[in-house]
Amino acid sequence: MKTIVISQFEIEGFHHYPDAPELVSFLQHNHRHTFTIKCGYEVQDLNREQEIFLCREDVREYLNECYGYPCHFGSMSCEMIAKEILEYGFEDNMVWCEVWEENTGGARIEL
Repeated sequence: MKTIVISQFEIEGFHHYPDAPELVSFLQHNHRHTFTIKCGYEVQDLNREQEIFLCREDVREYLNECYGYPCHFGSMSCEMIAKEILEYGFEDNMVWCEVWEENTGGARIEL
């Protein structure tokens, strides 16, 4: 049996997709999203081995330090952002990360 603690929060940010297909060429330009970040941490102890409030604030602070507030992700995709967060949280037993745009679509990266 595996137990995963999940933290979730929203963060404002901008990014763009330089090679966007013609049908969605507007994505080539910098545009704003409310990104929802979801992180899963594997735990052994069922009594708050990972405190969700602390996990959430740790990742939020990391993103704000690296990308400002609001975050300016440049040409990073949701997949790229999720991968970076997962690499950051690896030592804290993060095992997956999701990055969503307005909760309508996004990406999940797992170990």
